[in-house]
Amino acid sequence: MGTRAIDFPTTPAPSRGRDTVRRIVVGQFGLIVALLALWVLLGKFLGAQSGLAFAVVGLPLLALSTLAVMVWAAWGIRLQKAVLLLLAVVTDVGFLSGSDALNRAGDRLFFDTRRSRLEAFARDILSYGRIRQMSDGTRSFTELNGALVARSPADATIGSSGTPRFPLEQVLSRDAITEQRYEEFRSRLRELKFTQFDARPGYVAFLYDGMLDNLEGYLLVKPGGSPPALRSTLFGASVIGLEPIGGGWYRFTTT
Repeated sequence: MGTRAIDFPTTPAPSRGRDTVRRIVVGQFGLIVALLALWVLLGKFLGAQSGLAFAVVGLPLLALSTLAVMVWAAWGIRLQKAVLLLLAVVTDVGFLSGSDALNRAGDRLFFDTRRSRLEAFARDILSYGRIRQMSDGTRSFTELNGALVARSPADATIGSSGTPRFPLEQVLSRDAITEQRYEEFRSRLRELKFTQFDARPGYVAFLYDGMLDNLEGYLLVKPGGSPPALRSTLFGASVIGLEPIGGGWYRFTTT
């Protein structure tokens, strides 16, 4: 009596392997783009060096991710691969061209999450009245009411620019500032992720950060006051941009 072999349907292993590779390649690209978009959006929350880190790390990472898609698409190119490669290129172009919009949205998100605390801080600065200008002390210099200060008398020397550094206690005593209030204001600057403030007759300005003279921050115009004029000096740099953002607030940039 003869027998007949029974064939069971199977899925070819190469097909499953190709699907796995496709999911990995496309998935890593989508993940990288999403993470980089989030990086741009939340850049100010991450700190002042976030932009530089994005240029040094983020953009090369995007290029490598896109290259992986190109290599995968070129290995036995088919219509589906060509379409996915085209979508990846379009996504890259869209991401790079839309980075400015993402950055502006992140800038507004950063400000909105701090607005009420900044307004309370500005009121306290004006109410106290004895600290007109100060930095948070995290940089190589610390400023207080126009003077460079040192935390200890031993550090009170002539700086590299020829400007003397005064002992902090001396400046606090000179301007009748309590150390408790000084430390409170420093702590609030750091908590809000700003490096300096400057209380002028018409407004209170908060400096976020920047590179050299290319600074940015926000200022609150007092009732009846006016913002600084373009090309006037703020934080030692020339104001080149003033963008009203509502409620007496402006975003400023300098050069």
